[in-house]
Amino acid sequence: MHGAVAVALMLGCAWPLAAVAQSKTLGGDVPAKGGAMMSRDELRACLKEQQAQAAQVAELEKRRAEIAAEADAVRQQKDAVQAERDAFAALANQVQAFKEKVKAHGDRVAIYNERTKAFKENPPRGADAERERGQLEAEGAALSQADAAIKAEAAQWTAKVEPARAALTEHTQAQQAAANAAIERNRVFNEAVKAQEDQLAAWKQRCGHRPYREADEKAIRAEK
Repeated sequence: MHGAVAVALMLGCAWPLAAVAQSKTLGGDVPAKGGAMMSRDELRACLKEQQAQAAQVAELEKRRAEIAAEADAVRQQKDAVQAERDAFAALANQVQAFKEKVKAHGDRVAIYNERTKAFKENPPRGADAERERGQLEAEGAALSQADAAIKAEAAQWTAKVEPARAALTEHTQAQQAAANAAIERNRVFNEAVKAQEDQLAAWKQRCGHRPYREADEKAIRAEK
């Protein structure tokens, strides 16, 4: 709530009854010369409206505190989502390192396939043939083991990354929804504050600056 608004609202509810009874106007100021004296009915209506405004101010103050608490909660939620986003980014970097490992494995497989193809199409003779065959068999066995290890690691990354991605998406959407709701409630609250300011200004013009008879006030308060 703006400072001027808060002051105006507090002024609307901070007139002690004793002060009202001793003042010449409900606003506590000196009435303008020539101002029309309020009738008892007018004074009764003005006092009733003053009490209603005080209740409205109290409700606005309560809502202001609730909105401030909600804004704090939204900021904390935003910080939590950002921390989760940072953690997911770190996880994504690890996944990228794994993807580079997969690429290196793929390059190694491609080289092995080319060597195997060349051996079949143009096999060496004698001892060279046996040596090349032995190297290819050893490389094939190593690649099979590496392929199995990579597939197992890929499954582990999938089991870790996909739930983290889904959770981050859900939490981000929830945070955005909470932020939008808080913004809307704050907008509605500011409109209510402006309406209260307008009501207070109208009340001061209609009631607060006009003189009244203290005897009328005493009679009205005695009715209660």
